[in-house]
Amino acid sequence: MKRFVSDAGVRGVALVIVLWAVTLISAALIGLAALLQRQLGQEVAGLQNSRALLVAESGIQMALHPALFPADMDSASQQLSGLLQQGWQMANGGPEVRFQVRAEDFCGEEGRLNLNTLLRGDRNDSRRILTNLFAGWGVNATTSSAVIDALLDWTDPDDLVTGTDESTEDPGKVRNGLFQKLDEVEQVRGWPELTEEIRKGPNPVDWRSKLTVFGSGRLALLSADADVIEAWLDLSSGAAQNFVANRTGPDLIPGTQDDQVNLGLLPGNSSAWTNRITTDRGDLWRVTSTGYVGGVKRTLVALISRNPPLVRSRWVEENQP
Repeated sequence: MKRFVSDAGVRGVALVIVLWAVTLISAALIGLAALLQRQLGQEVAGLQNSRALLVAESGIQMALHPALFPADMDSASQQLSGLLQQGWQMANGGPEVRFQVRAEDFCGEEGRLNLNTLLRGDRNDSRRILTNLFAGWGVNATTSSAVIDALLDWTDPDDLVTGTDESTEDPGKVRNGLFQKLDEVEQVRGWPELTEEIRKGPNPVDWRSKLTVFGSGRLALLSADADVIEAWLDLSSGAAQNFVANRTGPDLIPGTQDDQVNLGLLPGNSSAWTNRITTDRGDLWRVTSTGYVGGVKRTLVALISRNPPLVRSRWVEENQP
């Protein structure tokens, strides 16, 4: 027996098929639009990041000018950022752009204690200087001694654990060479425990602002902190406080042209320090410059010389608040 399908039935089936096709195509287009939107957002974010790095680079280039002193950085950043913003708005419109190099972010790198120079020198001197420094930070003698041994093991060329004649170093815990960057110090055996003691101590300090692995190895007295000077020159605690207090010159503002060094304010034999100190700021500076483009910010850190102007090294600071 034959069955006949009416034209209305055929049209109904066709309509259902068309509706399903439209639904599927719409879903595909919506997915494609979402994917394109996501990709566009990523490209815009990447572009803004690149722009923010370029703006931060403006701060690095500003800091290369030999006539700028640390105390000038705040006002110079504001003035030059204003000019940059004006030029940007005229050429591109769009979001606010600026960079910032603060006075505290522009410092003499050689005013910090150079771990590489210290640990590759006389071991007795190394141990005495670091023991004095860590004691001033509130670290107990046991932790201090263990960490100093580990620091020596990291940089010495042998495979023996310091303080023993037989134990062999764990190759994953030492370099047997110089530190390449300061962050590597955190890999040294016992360093996390030491930093925890510093954090809980009576006078917590930022150990990163006291140490370096760059520079000539001579300590720049014009920019070094009192505790670093005392440890480096084997002075008693507090012996460099008066020296630092009188270092600012007649204007009483640190980081200006009239800053001065008066070795007579330091107890001890200054003639014995000739090869270990410099009375200027040194010619290696650390600059931290943050670039802002709209809501995006990126930070560049550079080591620079200013005579002649030269960027020695630069890196992006990823861990930003």
